[in-house]
Amino acid sequence: MLKDFKFSTPESNGISSDSILKFIKKIKDNKINLHSFIIVRNDCVLAEGYYKPFNKDFKHRLYSASKSIVSLAIGKLVKEGLIKLDDKLIKYFPEYNIANDRKWFKDTTIEDVLKMSVPILTDTYYDRLYKDWAWTFFNRQSDLKPAGTIFNYNTSGTFILCVLVEKITGMTFIDYLRDIFDEIGVSNNVTCVKSPDGYAWGGSGVIMPLRDFALVSDLIMKRGIYNGKELLPYEYMLKATTKRMPNLNENDYHMRSSEGYGYQMWISKYGFGLYGMGSQLAFLFPDKNLMFVCQGDTQSSNDTSPDRIYDMFIDTIYDSLSDVQLDENIESYKKLEETIQNLELNNDFGEAHSSYEKKISGKTFDLLPNPMGWKWFKIDTNEADGVITYENSRGIKKIKFGMGKFIKGTFPETDYYDLIVDTKSNRELDSISSLTFLSETEILIRNYIIDTNLGNCFMVFSFKGDEVGIEFNKRAEFFLDDYQGFAGGFIRK
Repeated sequence: MLKDFKFSTPESNGISSDSILKFIKKIKDNKINLHSFIIVRNDCVLAEGYYKPFNKDFKHRLYSASKSIVSLAIGKLVKEGLIKLDDKLIKYFPEYNIANDRKWFKDTTIEDVLKMSVPILTDTYYDRLYKDWAWTFFNRQSDLKPAGTIFNYNTSGTFILCVLVEKITGMTFIDYLRDIFDEIGVSNNVTCVKSPDGYAWGGSGVIMPLRDFALVSDLIMKRGIYNGKELLPYEYMLKATTKRMPNLNENDYHMRSSEGYGYQMWISKYGFGLYGMGSQLAFLFPDKNLMFVCQGDTQSSNDTSPDRIYDMFIDTIYDSLSDVQLDENIESYKKLEETIQNLELNNDFGEAHSSYEKKISGKTFDLLPNPMGWKWFKIDTNEADGVITYENSRGIKKIKFGMGKFIKGTFPETDYYDLIVDTKSNRELDSISSLTFLSETEILIRNYIIDTNLGNCFMVFSFKGDEVGIEFNKRAEFFLDDYQGFAGGFIRK
């Protein structure tokens, strides 16, 4: 059982150390911003790695991988006879008046919500004017299709399942699962972001360390059976992890996620998985008793990293599996251990310094009006690190960065939410930042928020004589909105 985190050589479980080394190299070569990963076979940990400054105790946001954990809570409700999957959802929400012409919504069952086939489109709460998220699910959209027909990814539906758990049990779905978590060894370092109306945001908000994510994923791969004990109903878990809905709705097939959808879980060509924004991933292969779990921040305008990670894992590890032990390779295993011990976030985007650096370091640039509200900025650099100072609508700010490497600090804004959406944290969130020269005259400052929220902001400064052009790109949910856009300016005379 994984609870004990027994470590073993890859070769003793039919995988070569060289295969894992190749996989790690592909992650690096493709500049995929992983924070951590773990590879497990036959209940043995074959490789566990953390990219500095991350470590095994870091509590990491799971984003939509949270949905699969909500599904476990629904399975427990079924086991305890508190609900049936064919129950009409509205039965548990009599306080909401559903319009008479919304027959399809009234017919929606708990199972319809689980398999992403409700009559409405996704995310009814994205209009920030509405703080009662539960109300928005029942009132913000009209019927578009019969319940139980077409797959349509719906995070608001997952949220209402969280509300259902709380209404029935008086506990959040995390607290409701605590006895199961204790049984399988999940730590107490698990929490969940809450919606503005106070419910656990299980569609996106679970926060837990990598090992806890792996323990939950292992229970899912074993379909609720732990050490011979049925912690969750096997029949439910079998349905949850097999195709309940086709999901190939457009010309975008991928073997990681296009083979169907279960109960808040994705069906793949070789198994099933848990998938969250930014590469919070669990690839589960029960036929091989094999599991890969990772956390990261690969958020971008078109994040293809999860597909690439899956392909690389299949090519380098899954396809090379043996059903018998391999001969031990001491040299390769030592190299693997050394590689894992020295993992660092990828900064292979340019040079740490430039001959042009002395011309701009310490100089102030005034900016024309811009979407970010920046009035001016100044970049100061030295051999190891530096700082960018700027003024926006909230005052003078500073971000420290490493030269060609990440250093840890805080991001200089206090208005972002923490554990309750739309409630200001009143603190600066933890972050890491680095500076590299993309060319002699172009600087890239990469900022990653690594806190309750995960998000990134790339700042590009391109200098031409006394002029500067700026582009900011942010990828983050519900924050960093004013770190997006273009600007231009001139050196202050």
